[in-house]
Amino acid sequence: FSVTASDAPRSSNMFGQRSAADMFDQRSAEWQQYQEHLKKLELSPELLRRQSTQLMTGVASLAGVGAMHRDSQGREYAPLPGIGCDAVIDDAGATVVFVLPKLAAKGEDEEEISVMTSCDSDESQGLVAEAGQVCDPSGEASKIFLHGKSFTRTMELAGNSLTHSMQPNEYQLSVRRGLARLLVNTIGLDVTSFQSVDADMVFWKVSASRTRLQELATKYQFMMPHSDEAYDAVGMEVPKVNGVGLRAYGKFDASCPGDFIEFRSMDAIRLVVNEILLYVDLHAMQAQGLLSRWFPGAHYEEMQEMTNDVIGWPLASKKLCFPQDADSDSIQAYFGEEIGSFFSFYSEMISALKWPAGLSIIVLLVKHFRPFGATQHVVNSVQALFGCLVIIWGMWFVAHSLHSVDMNRIRWAADSQAVAELQLSEYQPAKRGQWTQGLLDLAGKALTFIFLLTVIITCTVVSLLIKNTRIATTVQTVITFLFSFLWGNLAKKIVMLENKRTQAQFNRALTMRLAFVKLFIFFTPLLRLAFLSPIAARHCVHHTTNATAAAQHVAKTFYAADGLPHNLKDFNIAEDSEDFLSWVDTMRIDASKNPIDYFLMMVSDLDSVASGNVSSAVSSATSYATTDAPKDEMCFRGCYPKICEISNRNSHTELQCYTSCAAALERSLNMLYLTHAVCTIVFILVPMLQVRWAARREIEEGEGQVYSLIQYQEKCHMQASYEYESWGGSYVEDFVEVILSFSVICCFSIVSPSMLIIGFIAQVFEYRLLVYRMTWITCRPFPSRAEGLSEWFLILDVVLYIAICMNSLLLICVLRTDLDHLGAMEKLIVVVIITLTLIAIKVLLRISLHEQPREIQEAIDQNNEFIEALDQLRSKPETFDHQRSHDHVKIGVLEE
Repeated sequence: FSVTASDAPRSSNMFGQRSAADMFDQRSAEWQQYQEHLKKLELSPELLRRQSTQLMTGVASLAGVGAMHRDSQGREYAPLPGIGCDAVIDDAGATVVFVLPKLAAKGEDEEEISVMTSCDSDESQGLVAEAGQVCDPSGEASKIFLHGKSFTRTMELAGNSLTHSMQPNEYQLSVRRGLARLLVNTIGLDVTSFQSVDADMVFWKVSASRTRLQELATKYQFMMPHSDEAYDAVGMEVPKVNGVGLRAYGKFDASCPGDFIEFRSMDAIRLVVNEILLYVDLHAMQAQGLLSRWFPGAHYEEMQEMTNDVIGWPLASKKLCFPQDADSDSIQAYFGEEIGSFFSFYSEMISALKWPAGLSIIVLLVKHFRPFGATQHVVNSVQALFGCLVIIWGMWFVAHSLHSVDMNRIRWAADSQAVAELQLSEYQPAKRGQWTQGLLDLAGKALTFIFLLTVIITCTVVSLLIKNTRIATTVQTVITFLFSFLWGNLAKKIVMLENKRTQAQFNRALTMRLAFVKLFIFFTPLLRLAFLSPIAARHCVHHTTNATAAAQHVAKTFYAADGLPHNLKDFNIAEDSEDFLSWVDTMRIDASKNPIDYFLMMVSDLDSVASGNVSSAVSSATSYATTDAPKDEMCFRGCYPKICEISNRNSHTELQCYTSCAAALERSLNMLYLTHAVCTIVFILVPMLQVRWAARREIEEGEGQVYSLIQYQEKCHMQASYEYESWGGSYVEDFVEVILSFSVICCFSIVSPSMLIIGFIAQVFEYRLLVYRMTWITCRPFPSRAEGLSEWFLILDVVLYIAICMNSLLLICVLRTDLDHLGAMEKLIVVVIITLTLIAIKVLLRISLHEQPREIQEAIDQNNEFIEALDQLRSKPETFDHQRSHDHVKIGVLEE
């Protein structure tokens, strides 16, 4: 047989992309226009020349965007990110890439290899195969080739026999020969091969001709967008929604290919992989050591387009601010609907985040500059209003995002795509329906509960042992990320015990386990710091019922001993003054009348079980649950004044203080959120360095051999593949990080408005880095269809309900506002009113945004009319016998 390569030249541009050289020329022209503009400002031409050279060189080295050139043999070269040299752009015919280990070439084996690779003799060099015998080569091969008759015939034509035991080298050689025969002759694909620069592996580039793609698309009833020519044929235009075309999709028909757009690389990957998986089990090949790895091929022109149009550098400065609406379409066309849906959600969150971020600047100005003589109570009231507005913003964003997801599913026809489901290699069909599987599921739930209990105990012990608040904040942040990392590893093992069959099932199960537990891990130290720590560190005065005497004792013994704020001296206020004692009285815990104080006091005592004094803690907590609570004891929150000021209220002066509890919570929030943002960015940058080091090392071992784009992609797949617990990230991990950021903003921005500014800047930067990592560093993942974001929106709904309750409690327990002067029952009523009001707003927003906008519905109706018109235009009149009689048909007329 002969292994033939596709002879379609790169200039044929079958995927409808612009040439990389044209794109670079366009960017160069834009830069020249910018230079002309600067010349008008009377800047030095020499300075302009140096700056332009430095900029273009630096950008080409960083982002992999540079001028393409050809050598004397017509091969195209271009720079790749950070490898230090130009690489051959060999992506032609690389719809899917197989990476195979090299076999030994000794004696007769060398002759056999030369026969197999008569079209490409590069495979006759390489490593020695493993020692041992393959006792049942036919049985092992049947695990790989799913159609027994087809494989038997293929092996017979290839001249191979698997009826006797074989050496591993001989077995691999026979299977490879049969696989090549299967791909070329049975499936009808084109295969070319070459070896790596260090001669340790062989690459097979697999692709399909345009005609074969049309045949496969017809076979699988592949949904494709209709072309402009099809709309012109029926005298209609592509409907647009918000300036974006909403094309109709239809099942591809090879008899009228002009009715559909050209096949994109994503379409070609899906069709080729669908057909290969129909005949070959790639997991079995990897398990037997016949296949090192396989991955969809990336195309340099598309990678450059993604860099210029989506990532937004070097010259499109407007894109350094916000993601664009068209970004998600470009990402979907390259990576598929699943990743496109994630980036669509992410870009909408960043675009929507600019409104609360801008509002937070106003809140911070009021907080620090106190316009119009604003007091601390006014500042806290503004923060409380800001927290409620952020929650309403979160409700609107979730409802709007849910609507946008539905819009994307319509625009991309995500539900109707015939895409192969990638089966997990760890899946064991024999375990289905066994009673042991139910026990493993219960074990996974038990492990989850034990882990959550461990988080609570650890956070409690740290808070009890470390009294310095700054050190405690740092330690709690480290512990939070440590537990988050540990759960990330444990969650995967628990989900694997559930024996999920496909990657989509695995992602859904992992999403629910990973997201909720990580939210718990992040919120536990913050909740304890906000609500329980002030109660647990309370100061109690025994054998007294006089509130004034108790306040004097606490002010002198505890607050003054810790050091009063320096500015109190400016107001001539001492620890025994009436104003200061009035403020101390606002710190009093009234567990007998205030249900919130009662509950927090009981929980804080139970929480101290971790300190080891179990009997005392249980006894104290039980006393609050009965009528045995001490009647002659008064307790005050362990919050010290940090900064105080005097204000006039109802014709008398009043002391207002910013407490140590509020400062510790705000400091912990800012550190946690900033650390989370920095770690996310670092984890994006690390794989970039790993891939570059691996590529440079391989180039050095190649001793002057030409490096290529396909070899660079193999290093990306090896170092940073897009899968869980890989440096290249994964769909679940990336989404969870975004959800965590959204959750912290909604729940705690009432305490720390500055988080929104930090978060907005970090999210914009992270978005660009993620797209860059996906394009240039992460090996191109299989373009999976969107299985739906229902689980993510369930998590977001839970987060919103938590945020509603959290902000209501923070308003009462942490922020010192005019509500402090209300009674216990009045405070509880305020909490209930705020909670119910916000829930009502959430319901109204979901209802109001649930219905499809008129322009979308009109676009859908217009596309339905287009499909009907096109069907009428393309339909062929049916032939029938004009001579047949119809006299026997009664038409219902009565005879006279």
